[in-house]
Amino acid sequence: MRYVIILLLLVLSQASSADQGLQNLIQMLDYVGVDYPEAVAHGVVINEFEYQEMQDFAAAITAQTRSLPASDVKTRLRKQASRLTRLIETRAPAAEIADVTSAMLAALIERYQITVVPRQPPDLELGGELFAQACAGCHGAEGRGDGPQAAGLEPAPTDFHDWARTRQRSLYGLYNTITLGVEGAAMPAFQNLSEHERWSLAFYVGQLAADQAMVEEGAAVWKQPGDPPLADLKTLATTTPAEARAQYGEDAAALMAYLRTYPASLFEGQGEPLTYTRDRLAESLALYRDGETQAAYQAAITAYLEGFELVESSLDTVDRDLRIEIEEAMTQYRNMIRREAPEAEVSAQVEQLHVLLGAARQQLNPGNLTGWAVFAASLVILLREGLEALLVVVALSAFMIKTDRRYGMPYIHAGWITALAIGIVTWFAAAYLINISGAERELTEGIAALTAAGVLFYVGFWMHNKTHAQRWQGFIRGSVERALGRGTLWALAGLSFVAVFREVFETILFYQALWLQISPTDQDLILAGMAVALAVLAILAWLIMRYSIRLPLKQFFAATGIFLFILAVILAGKGIAALQEAGKLPIDPVPFLRIELLGIYPNLQSLMLQLAMVLLALTLIFVVPRLRGAT
Repeated sequence: MRYVIILLLLVLSQASSADQGLQNLIQMLDYVGVDYPEAVAHGVVINEFEYQEMQDFAAAITAQTRSLPASDVKTRLRKQASRLTRLIETRAPAAEIADVTSAMLAALIERYQITVVPRQPPDLELGGELFAQACAGCHGAEGRGDGPQAAGLEPAPTDFHDWARTRQRSLYGLYNTITLGVEGAAMPAFQNLSEHERWSLAFYVGQLAADQAMVEEGAAVWKQPGDPPLADLKTLATTTPAEARAQYGEDAAALMAYLRTYPASLFEGQGEPLTYTRDRLAESLALYRDGETQAAYQAAITAYLEGFELVESSLDTVDRDLRIEIEEAMTQYRNMIRREAPEAEVSAQVEQLHVLLGAARQQLNPGNLTGWAVFAASLVILLREGLEALLVVVALSAFMIKTDRRYGMPYIHAGWITALAIGIVTWFAAAYLINISGAERELTEGIAALTAAGVLFYVGFWMHNKTHAQRWQGFIRGSVERALGRGTLWALAGLSFVAVFREVFETILFYQALWLQISPTDQDLILAGMAVALAVLAILAWLIMRYSIRLPLKQFFAATGIFLFILAVILAGKGIAALQEAGKLPIDPVPFLRIELLGIYPNLQSLMLQLAMVLLALTLIFVVPRLRGAT
């Protein structure tokens, strides 16, 4: 069990440290792009301290781009960093500096799939309260940089009403500064605030420079028919008002002022998984057209894991064929990117996916989700995700009881209870503290499933091997006691942990997505579905325990060994599927049955592993004993 926990912590810590380095690089780029006009004007240094700071940041940016993983993007970023250094040394115009930093920011965010948007609508009232508590001392009650603690600070606190400065600042840049602080300045890091609080504070200060007339003008633009240019949350968060005006026209800055002041307008429908899937597919296609094949592939994976996968259970209850068609179409799209298919084919595949997702949206419309469909989706989620874990834990428990080793039961219970607790904590951390991507989630699940499959396969062989006459008598004479030392008991606890942990986090996410898809009047049906599923699992556990332990000990070992073999094959298929969904293994579809409950997926990689396991099991069960008997 401790190895699984260590693995999980390593995955999360590596992702967290990598994100921290990228966030620091992004913050430095944002700082240079915004503050350079404070150092240089018309080719003349107007603030020696600020200019020295620009040079220092440029050197740090150059050094940090060198530490990025090797890729075509790294090469381009290094060239841009060198150009940035030269521009600062030659006191180039601020517009040229802003162009370079903006291009580098966009490349970093796209290439490394950095989360740059809030997960829920920012609360400007909360942001105002936080500003009064934590920021007004330096920035002033109205955010004009004139707080009682501002005197003598170098650099001076920002005046958030300064439009010339605000027009160069993105919401994500503000969020990043709030999160990380500014090294060498009085601006501290506010990592003690939750992600939601930091985004609320960023939106609050981001709208202070806009006057009422600008906001009203933006509201009029927002209400016009058609799709406004800043309707995408990611575009709003990462685009500065100056960039918006240059790219989308005169009305864009006013529209941005309105959306910063009333962010809830943009969030209507944005949290819906199918909308997220559609947006990420469009992003993936744009990256592919730009030649960013790897980034396009990662965006396609994100489109599935962070979007469509969360509604699969709901769609299954109303149109299973459509769910399978979309899943296969998304797999085909990823494979087209992987083999670098012609752009026209890739674009046509995305268009087909948009049509299919539109059909799914119609099926999942709250008006179409009947009470029965909601109840069934809730029931299926828990049964599907919990059944394998239950079977593993019950099989281990039956083994302990049947062999009169009940003292081992606390180890098994400790395993699954710890898995529940850590799974819930992991979900909470992913929702409120750190960003755990869908790929990282699937990677953890895939490794856990393959680990469990390997252990179950070994235990199944061990149990079946004891049923042969001579070995059975020797096993009985030596007693089970010696076979169940403390190390073995901890191994069983670890297996119990792995079997349950791999399901908990994802199960919570599926219920969270289902909860958001339905009307409040139907939410009781989710709880009812969960209750019935728990009852079914409890009855199934009781039946297995009651009737399996009635078997004679030798037959019990034989039946349990075969049962564990089968579970190992199922988990192996699901482990490969999880690694494929995380983008760590290729997917080569073949014409074959799809039986997801049994971990059978129609692709070459999972079927070959399962076939190898079946052949090995048959060899161990039938061929090896005969060879030993012959000798």
